[in-house]
Amino acid sequence: MAKTVTPFDFAACSTYMDSLLKQTHVTYSAEQLTALTTLIEQLHTWNGALNLTAIKDVKQMVLLHVVDSAVVSPVLKILPLTVHTVADVGTGAGFPGLVLAILHPEMHFTLIDSVGKKLSFVRQMVAKLHLQNVELINKRCEDISHEPFDCIVSRAFAPLERMVKWCLPLLKADGRFVAMKANLEEEELNDVKALSAITGSNADSAVSAVTIDSIVPLQVPTLDATRQVVILKRGSTPAL
Repeated sequence: MAKTVTPFDFAACSTYMDSLLKQTHVTYSAEQLTALTTLIEQLHTWNGALNLTAIKDVKQMVLLHVVDSAVVSPVLKILPLTVHTVADVGTGAGFPGLVLAILHPEMHFTLIDSVGKKLSFVRQMVAKLHLQNVELINKRCEDISHEPFDCIVSRAFAPLERMVKWCLPLLKADGRFVAMKANLEEEELNDVKALSAITGSNADSAVSAVTIDSIVPLQVPTLDATRQVVILKRGSTPAL
């Protein structure tokens, strides 16, 4: 007997999402809320066929995909540079990249993932939501040759030290790498600090060590778990 897909209540989802986002520092319009709700609607619709996420409950999708991604939005605004271009490395089904692209139409987002099946969903959402500020790359980040980005964001898909090695060549000299982390161990931070040289993006020569600029705690309403972003930059001078 075929499984019955639970009907999607668009209004209820939108109301719930709005109630959570209002408890954050994220700024958004009614149109952006509708777009974010449409994203969850389509994720719920296509998840069974494409296996986009292990999360099946709509409220959990809202919390762990949209809100968990959206709380990074204020961080992009406080970076010590004007952010025009952002890469989301390991975007999966489009998180946090699609959420941030909806919230920041003034920025251009490049969503990168090696899994074509998930990017097919992202591509569909870009078209459905008429997002003019998104491009997709179906490759591993270490295999990409691209103009360096002002900012790289990523949900931690590997230990920080490995993420830095793979992603730093895609970052501008004065750019920032914003790594979203749930559980951050001291050993992981020490491994990052120990990096002495990483290949630059436009040459084979080594560049100066990566530095941890700051660690910013994130508040995700109703989520009983630690969330933070580790902001990294090129250079060996510690932040004050």
